Amino acid sequence: MTVYFVDGAFVDAEKAMIPVDDLAVLRGIGICDIMRTFHKKPYFVDEHIDRLMESGQKIGLALPWTRADIKQIVLDTLDKNPGLAEVNIRIVITGGSSPDFMTPTGRPRLIVMITPINKLPEEWYTQGVKVITLVQERPMAGAKVTAYLPAAMALNQARAAGAMEVIYLDRNHNALECTTSNLFAFFNNTLVTPPADGILKGITRKVILSLAKDRFEISESPLPLEKLLTADEVLITGTNKGVVPVVRIDDTPIGDGRPGPNTRTLMTALSDHSRSNT
Repeated sequence: MTVYFVDGAFVDAEKAMIPVDDLAVLRGIGICDIMRTFHKKPYFVDEHIDRLMESGQKIGLALPWTRADIKQIVLDTLDKNPGLAEVNIRIVITGGSSPDFMTPTGRPRLIVMITPINKLPEEWYTQGVKVITLVQERPMAGAKVTAYLPAAMALNQARAAGAMEVIYLDRNHNALECTTSNLFAFFNNTLVTPPADGILKGITRKVILSLAKDRFEISESPLPLEKLLTADEVLITGTNKGVVPVVRIDDTPIGDGRPGPNTRTLMTALSDHSRSNT
């Protein structure tokens, strides 16, 4: 039986619940973060919790827990689930109950959920994936919030087009990020990624930039769609997916239509890093 932490107590997953007057239910007010384990240890737990706290600050949600409090709850929740192998750890902080159904009252709820990691399709990594583009921006850049309706609708469009992800474009058609991924492109041996302001700063993005700095030239700069389509290689990154090669954007093949050597170098580097840092 899987055990969650919900609002101060450990409960069986099937019995986990929050009141219907919580602002996460009524208004979609809440923040979240997700990390995964390697060798049953949370990967970059401190960085994920830091981002969670920053998200709270960005949306004006006062949190009564310290970073150390949340980390200990995460570790305790893992201990309550010894039968699971590698897992996702989802942290959700809701807006809490509100008498006027609108205004946070300073009593948010903390939820930690543990779920098994589903194996992703091997062909994503061996053959690459197709993504589509959509003019859409996060309503609050840099904050990881629970209101994912725009992303869910975008992913529905992707599935209808036979694509795996969606690249968000701003009004000037600069590529920003994806629904749950960060975006990179290689032009020769230069790795280009959109600037951190205006996107959600992914933890895996940070790791990739660190791993790439001794291997490639790096440029954090605007990435217009017309330029992106001429890249030699394109890749997306995320907590669960790692590094995924992109071989087609909309109807345009990228490079020779196969995962490129620089992308494969980063895939190997990230895999090695995850094994040696947990």
